Amino acid sequence: MKLLVTESGEQHGLINSVANSVEDNGFKHMKPEVKTKAEKLRKEESRIVQARYINHRGNHERLTKPYMRWAGDPIHTFHLIPGHTYDLPIGFINEINNSPGLAKRSDLLDAKGMPTKVDGKAEKLHELVPIGF
Repeated sequence: MKLLVTESGEQHGLINSVANSVEDNGFKHMKPEVKTKAEKLRKEESRIVQARYINHRGNHERLTKPYMRWAGDPIHTFHLIPGHTYDLPIGFINEINNSPGLAKRSDLLDAKGMPTKVDGKAEKLHELVPIGF
């Protein structure tokens, strides 16, 4: 994870990292069997994977998002540009890819020609495609 700069001077990738004010408690409040699962999940989600950022609205859109999954982890802020490849934690990739997207109204009309109040399928804006494991 590193700071990258485009030819026009726009910074992208990991643009900021701040220490977390919440102390890492080491999962001491959990039962032993749950604690081992949480530790394993924490280790897996911190694994760095190379991924390409795709924005389904076009190359002009950007994604700037803070990421912190566990108590005590630093707060990382990522700024992503479509078409670029980044080294990102797999937990961040999963968070982006599993988000439901924007709600969208249905295109259905009632008998009077008025739009119905039924929601359509959500529009997925952001996607990170892992290209290296």
